[in-house]
Amino acid sequence: MVASARIAPSPRTVADIVREDLRPRLAVIDAGQYPDDVLRALGAAGAYTHHVEGSPAGLLGAIDAMAQAGEACLSTAFCMWCQDALVWYLARSEEQGARRHVAAFAHGAGLGGTGLSNPMKAFSGIEPLALRGEREGAGYRVRGRLPWVSNLAPGHLFAGIFSLPDGQRVMGLFEAGSEAVAIAANARFVALEGTGTVTVMVRDAYLADADVIAHDAGAFVPRIRNGFVLLQTGMGLGLARGVARLMREDARGRHDGRFLPLGPETIEARAEALRERIAAAAERHAETDRATFLDTLRLRLDVSFLALEAAQAAMLQFGARGYLEGSEPFRRLREAQFVALITPSVKHITTELARVA
Repeated sequence: MVASARIAPSPRTVADIVREDLRPRLAVIDAGQYPDDVLRALGAAGAYTHHVEGSPAGLLGAIDAMAQAGEACLSTAFCMWCQDALVWYLARSEEQGARRHVAAFAHGAGLGGTGLSNPMKAFSGIEPLALRGEREGAGYRVRGRLPWVSNLAPGHLFAGIFSLPDGQRVMGLFEAGSEAVAIAANARFVALEGTGTVTVMVRDAYLADADVIAHDAGAFVPRIRNGFVLLQTGMGLGLARGVARLMREDARGRHDGRFLPLGPETIEARAEALRERIAAAAERHAETDRATFLDTLRLRLDVSFLALEAAQAAMLQFGARGYLEGSEPFRRLREAQFVALITPSVKHITTELARVA
């Protein structure tokens, strides 16, 4: 008798993980459970590796993977964006110290976030930079407070930007959870509670040169900002597609609401048209001029409005059934609001666009 060879199981895909691991846990994640294992599994499946080399196709691949998760759960898609953004910064850095972390975060062995909400507003003149530092030895001494940083737990890393006394801005990599970089959950949100969103208190933390992403963040940010914003579109596209699916599966509401102004067919068509625009924009992600960035912001704005309108359409179709606590349409409505609020928010983008109107 000849022993049969054992067949190794096929690697799991993003779709497998969303179906098998994520969808059964939507309620507990919405209630506040951080999906650490799901995020690591997505990394093992290659969800965060697409854009490491910086190609337009890779950037689009990362967006598509995020959208697959976003069809089911915006909390998970948002954490994926945090992870993707961190990988994006590290892979674009010219500092070998920062680049040493790329493989671990691209494959989900390490998890982390982006502390660039405040800097993006600061670079637009909306608010002052929250972190300040001084040169000390072979590094910097940094202090300040960041009110909201996501995808964090003790031991996770995040990127932050601080200003020096001479006005120069530096971007570095910080480890959350130490006495010098303390984290605390100080608020409860109406959605996305399961995203590891915390306040970060930086108390004279020492940032060694080996953990610097860019000594001149002012020159570095224009190189990464288009990708930073384009990656966010995976959240809105995924949510819109998930809402369209929800509406299609609701046969009763679909029949009764057939005269409503926005149905799943139109939502899906608009999502596909936006994806085509995203693919075109990805071809220009490395351009650093302001006109290109404003085009990216306009695209991000359109994705936000699709997410909002799609979630509202689902509520109108479901009617009172959607207005019940714990209903799926209401969860998607709460999540859609976040798509419009995350930096750069609708308010932030419209302010930027008004300056050139």
